[in-house]
Amino acid sequence: MKKILNIIIVLFSFGTMFSQNENLNQTKYQFAKNVFEKEYLKTTYEKFDGKIIIENETTIKYDEKTLIIPNLKNEFKLIFTKGIFYPNIVTGNQIAEVKTKIELEKMTENERVFYNMTRTDSLTIGNFDELTLLNPNYQTKRFLIWIYRKGMANPTEWYFELQNIKANEKTNLIEFIENAELTFIKKGTIII
Repeated sequence: MKKILNIIIVLFSFGTMFSQNENLNQTKYQFAKNVFEKEYLKTTYEKFDGKIIIENETTIKYDEKTLIIPNLKNEFKLIFTKGIFYPNIVTGNQIAEVKTKIELEKMTENERVFYNMTRTDSLTIGNFDELTLLNPNYQTKRFLIWIYRKGMANPTEWYFELQNIKANEKTNLIEFIENAELTFIKKGTIII
């Protein structure tokens, strides 16, 4: 009898664990919900109009800037390879000044820290998550993304929105992204 009871408890535990649904109280929604409710301002961003070179599975070059996107689903990579989201969205149109190893060695420690904090030549995407509970309709998808800057230990969380006015309830993710525009982006908190 005790053995059967233990099996039933284990089965219920697995059932509970796998049946958990997303809810707005989850960590990934806490700040994002506030940003989209209080700071949302729809703005259409142009796609990247320079040269996009896909160097390998995880590295994309946009003219002189590099975006590293490890561990990202292929469907979501389209957002970056199509030029919908690109480094200038985060860093601005500044031309990246990359110092040589010799120049870096001549700098004081404070100068190196400041240089790394202001670098615009390379970004890395960490966490990438769709905020499905914040999507207001079939034509809108909202996301959170962690962006690491070269020389910085902690990423910054960003929130962004894609819209595809041709989308409906049957539109799959690839079709959605193919015809999507970036319509909102906002810098969030530093992840500690």
